[in-house]
Amino acid sequence: MFMHQEDSRVMKKKKIAEILIVIIFTGFVFFLGWTQFKVGAGKCGILISKTSGVNTDPVLPGKFTWHWECLIPTNAELRLFSLKPYIETKSIHGTLPSADVYSAVFNIHSDFSYRFDFSISGKAVPADIAELVKNGIVSDSDSLNSYLDSAYSALANKAAVFILDKITENPSFRPESLKSDDILNGIAAAEDWPYIIFTDFSIISSKLPDRTLYNSARDTYIAELKQQRERASARKEKVNELLQQFPELQNLFSGRQ
Repeated sequence: MFMHQEDSRVMKKKKIAEILIVIIFTGFVFFLGWTQFKVGAGKCGILISKTSGVNTDPVLPGKFTWHWECLIPTNAELRLFSLKPYIETKSIHGTLPSADVYSAVFNIHSDFSYRFDFSISGKAVPADIAELVKNGIVSDSDSLNSYLDSAYSALANKAAVFILDKITENPSFRPESLKSDDILNGIAAAEDWPYIIFTDFSIISSKLPDRTLYNSARDTYIAELKQQRERASARKEKVNELLQQFPELQNLFSGRQ
């Protein structure tokens, strides 16, 4: 009887131990595949594995996610990306086309250069970050910032052209009157960079050329060139008429004795 009770206690302890092992193993497996806890506030995670490639469902803080790919050693990697806006200042400067020519011809000392300083802010939402990673455009947080920075540089150049066109239409136009949406819509930012949500595109400062004087110098220069061409064409026509009347003058006009 005593031996039977002793065996019973041993069996119970064994079962309890087995249950604990199962619980610990299950918890360990659960912990390996639980990806949510690895992502802090203001970030998202993109899971990349050898078996499944890029998972297009971002891992977000506060949203339960579990991935079996993480159970296989060295199979999966969770890459973290910041969701905070990336802010940069871009400066664009230059001179109006052929400004140096007009200044030299007409001895103009006015400054036909321009400069625009833009403050640009934008970010990518988790779903779009997953697409960027899947398409091989970005691979980590640094390359995402580089992607945003390249977009800002391209759009700053477009914004400078957009503003200069506005000044061409209206020399009294002031760039500071433009709002962020005016610039973003004017340069088709959303169409060119659909994966970026722009939160700001403002003009910090600007330096404008004397567009009225430039236009006057340009128009005068073009008019004079036109007159020179017309005079040259008229002289050529008269020479041709003269040669038709006096063919023996051909050698004289051709530079031969």
